[in-house]
Amino acid sequence: MRLKRYIYRKTKVENWTEVFQNPSQITVRSFQTGTVKINRRGTLNPDHPRAGDIQKEELEVPILAYWVHHEGKGDFLLDAGLDASYILDPHGGLEGSAVDEFKLGEHENISYHIRNNNIKLKTAFLSHLHADHAAGIRELPKDIPYVVSKGEYDAYQPEVNGNFLEGLEELYEIDFSQATELTPLSPIVDLLGDGSLWAISTPGHTQGHISFLVNGMEMPILLAMDAAFIHENLERGVAPSDYTWDVEMAQDTLDKVIEFLREYPQVRVGAGHEDLK
Repeated sequence: MRLKRYIYRKTKVENWTEVFQNPSQITVRSFQTGTVKINRRGTLNPDHPRAGDIQKEELEVPILAYWVHHEGKGDFLLDAGLDASYILDPHGGLEGSAVDEFKLGEHENISYHIRNNNIKLKTAFLSHLHADHAAGIRELPKDIPYVVSKGEYDAYQPEVNGNFLEGLEELYEIDFSQATELTPLSPIVDLLGDGSLWAISTPGHTQGHISFLVNGMEMPILLAMDAAFIHENLERGVAPSDYTWDVEMAQDTLDKVIEFLREYPQVRVGAGHEDLK
C-alpha cells in the first residue's frame, strides 16, 4: 500500500461564521448499510461524572454512509458502510474472536445504494477504518481516491479491522498538522476547495478520526461520525468509552463539538449511528 498526501490549500478563514457565509450547492443524504448492536453502558462512558447510573442496555443502531452531491464537482462518499458479504455472514467472511458482528438486509449494501442512485463516485472520504465504516470498500471502484487522516492507517490491523483495503494501490492521507486552526472545533481542511465540504480532525475514537461539515444552501450539517455514537452522547455531554482508542481524548473532542454546536445553533448534527436531528 502506497500512502500519498491528499493535496489541499491551506484555507484563509478567520472563524466558522465566515465559512457559513459562503454556502454552496451541495447536498447530503444518508444510506443505511445494516445495523449493529451496541451497549448503552460503554456507548456512554459509565465512569464520566455526568453519566449517572447507566445500566447495560443493548441498542440496535444503523450503520450509515453518506452520499454528498456537489452541483459542480459531482458525487462523493463519506464512509463506505458494509458490503454484500454481510447479508449471509454477520462477520463478513472474517474470522477471529475480535471480529465484529453486523446485520445486513438485502438491498442495504453500499454498492446497491450507489447503483440504485446512479452515483458516479469521484472520491471516498473515510472517517476512520473500523469495519462498519470501511468494509464497503471491497465492492466499490478501486480507481478513485480513498482518503483518511494521517496516522489512521498506521493503526489499521487487517486481522481485526478486516481486509477492506485489498485492491487499493494507494491510500491518500490528510495531514492536519498543516491545516487551518479555528475555535472551537479544528483543525479543518477544505476538501473540495470551495468551502462546501470540510474535514475536521476529531481524534479519540481512533487516532485519526475525522468528522465532516457539509456547508449547503439550506443549513450547515455537521456529521460527527463516531465522535458521538448516538445523540445522547451530545445531549449528556458524555463521550463513548467502548471501541475507543483514547477515552480522555474522545471526551475532549466531544466537549469541543458541543461547544461548537452551542456557538453555532444553526448547524444541524448527525451522530455516527443515528441520523440527523
